[in-house]
Amino acid sequence: MKKYIFLSLALLFSLVGCKEEPEFGDAVYLTGTLTSQNVKFLVDGQTSMGITVSSSTKADAPVKVSLEVAPDKLAEYNAATGGEAILPPAESYSFSSKEVTIAQGAAQSDAITLNADGEKIKEGTHYCLPVTITKVDGGNLRVLKTSQTAYILFTKVINIKAADLDKKGSFDIPGFAGESSPVRSLGQMTLEMKIKPESFGSISSLCGCEENFLFRFGDGAGSPDNKLQLAKASIGTPLHPDQKDHYEAWADQPFETGSWHHFAAVYDGSYLRTYLDGKQIQAVETKGGTINLSMAYDGHTWDDTFAIGRSVGHQRFFDGLVSECRVWNIARTQSQLQNGVCYVDPTTPGLVAYWRFNGQLQDDGTVLDETGHGYNAHPWGQIKWVGDQKCPF
Repeated sequence: MKKYIFLSLALLFSLVGCKEEPEFGDAVYLTGTLTSQNVKFLVDGQTSMGITVSSSTKADAPVKVSLEVAPDKLAEYNAATGGEAILPPAESYSFSSKEVTIAQGAAQSDAITLNADGEKIKEGTHYCLPVTITKVDGGNLRVLKTSQTAYILFTKVINIKAADLDKKGSFDIPGFAGESSPVRSLGQMTLEMKIKPESFGSISSLCGCEENFLFRFGDGAGSPDNKLQLAKASIGTPLHPDQKDHYEAWADQPFETGSWHHFAAVYDGSYLRTYLDGKQIQAVETKGGTINLSMAYDGHTWDDTFAIGRSVGHQRFFDGLVSECRVWNIARTQSQLQNGVCYVDPTTPGLVAYWRFNGQLQDDGTVLDETGHGYNAHPWGQIKWVGDQKCPF
């Protein structure tokens, strides 16, 4: 499959920072970078992107503009975003030319083509290819410094399977129970999950522990059934872990069925932050302490420990697809959450457990904990597996 994506002035990308240009006079710039230099490039098989240069005025003579890859600018991008991007492999991309021309009487150049091969880049890797204007011939035009470089962000589109819970199934994590649980006393924590709702009930539990730290839809008390809630995030006080302070968060907008979403809770020991699709929706300053993901508020039965797709024993089921769930013992940054929506390296430091619900079951019927730590997810009830899902969605 070959796809074409054009970088145009009308496209708006996520804002990196306000730009001020103290110079005066007409200038050329990479089209589409006036609001942000970040350009998303989803690579699905053989994919192409058109790149043009624009001018703030119509050219009174032909203007030739040279473009080059600028590896030295990768460090600037990472410093500005807090990211950990790397350059895509040289063999994974090519340009049709290194020069464009703004014709006389025009304000935008012809296009060069950036071609990318999805087979030669890795899933879940954050790639950035800085492309910059190096030379302008003709027209007495300067280069607009703040839009001289575009940071083209390669993301490999992957085809996946997902678990369809359909209000009939869920997953238990027996390895998270007990006194030796790796999630019993977390001074820092990140919990994230990717789902596609198909319907909503009074309460639809997603992941976590009932009345202790649980993501769910609805609260059964009159709130909309399709609003995401972090219900009673309980954090034990520093000196007395069993004495807990409770916090909660709600997403601003109701969810719709049929769309994939990623959500996360991040605790750094002081602040509890919640994210939806990479955007922070709430930040609450806490009194500090630890989080216990090994049991519900009373912890008197296994059925009340950490689970995916249900809570309060085998009740309050979620109706929808689940593709990933991860538990960390560190606080992930917003940039890390955004760049890891589809996949993370299972050996990443701080990753306690990582489930990819891709239908590849172990001999005992469990879903593998990709980290190798052995906290496999045990299916309960009826679970179907649905293919032909893509990420990013």
